[in-house]
Amino acid sequence: MLLSLANSLLLIFTLLWSVMGIIEFRTILKAHKKIKYKLNSGEIYKVEYKKKAKKYKAYLTINVIYLAIILCQLGYVIYNWDEVNV
Repeated sequence: MLLSLANSLLLIFTLLWSVMGIIEFRTILKAHKKIKYKLNSGEIYKVEYKKKAKKYKAYLTINVIYLAIILCQLGYVIYNWDEVNV
């Protein structure tokens, strides 16, 4: 019974992590679009844009890896659903 409760709690945490990961993904994409717009409108220089774009690409890469791990966790849970006694 305790293991079943632990599995249920981990399912909830996994779902919450995925929601937060998706929100963060959208935020990073919006920020990247914003600096690209600033570059095109002439508000920032190309050197500054390259520095910021490099940071956002690193953030995006980390976030995509994070979401891939969450998808693997959800896949594992779905694959072993018969063992979860919710």
